[in-house]
Amino acid sequence: MRPLLLYAPNLKRYETDFLDSRKGWKSISVTGTYCAFNCKHCGRRVLESMIDGSAQDKIEKEVMEAVNRGDEGIILSGGSTLRGDVPIWKYSNLLKRYSDKLTIIVHTGVVKNEEIAMKFKESGVKIALLDMISDNDAIRDILGQPFTVNDYLNSFKYLKKVGIKIVPHIILGLSKKGLEGDLESIRLLQEVNPDALIIVGLMPLVGTQMNNSRPPTPEEMIVALKTARDTFPNIPINLGCARPRGKSFLEVEKFAVDYDIDAIAFPEDETYEYAKGKREIFLSYACCGNVVFDIFKVITS
Repeated sequence: MRPLLLYAPNLKRYETDFLDSRKGWKSISVTGTYCAFNCKHCGRRVLESMIDGSAQDKIEKEVMEAVNRGDEGIILSGGSTLRGDVPIWKYSNLLKRYSDKLTIIVHTGVVKNEEIAMKFKESGVKIALLDMISDNDAIRDILGQPFTVNDYLNSFKYLKKVGIKIVPHIILGLSKKGLEGDLESIRLLQEVNPDALIIVGLMPLVGTQMNNSRPPTPEEMIVALKTARDTFPNIPINLGCARPRGKSFLEVEKFAVDYDIDAIAFPEDETYEYAKGKREIFLSYACCGNVVFDIFKVITS
């Protein structure tokens, strides 16, 4: 079986005998809590949990501290502009000075053309993260965006064309078409040849308009992981950090171990014990999107 990578970036409190997220890569919002959109599933709440990097001095402090700590990378995110992209590029001069010391992973938002993609490239971005949504109704009614499925697909194409690794996220439970809509998102990505694919699940957040929404079931998570692995047998498939938790979801992680899923973020203790007798395990404090580089290092080590 493939090696199994277990990740614990500094996105939430997570302490086990084998990983401690306090040592993990930091997540920084370049817009603070601002976003031009107010997606019903997020309501800008996700931005509140990130480090504020909305000014030059703030983000420079965080980048320098990451280097001095010996971190190998950082995760940059933030709210979207009206154009759709997260304006990482406004710190381009700063970021490219450190791009040889840190792997810069970025939530790009929608990228409308190759020129914007090149701005990310010139900022030293190595890996781009972006949700893939196969449902124009969800984009309009849940995300509140004037974009289309093609805009999302083209974003990946522009980023890939300029030489940035692309790692789409599939948020199970977001499509208004149900599970079939989520699975269609996976299939559509065959157009863009992703470098890795991350499966996550809707987590209804208090204070958002989707607080009472139904999260995906363990069975739905398993179907999505299986579909992703079968559709893309030659790239890393990850079970990402944002997903429902609880005793019933332990079966999702065990399935990931048994079905050769390449990485799991914030695994349960039981999963670690379960995997030890089945697969060679590697531990990391990176964002799990870094699997595109980690898997190569693991295979060639």
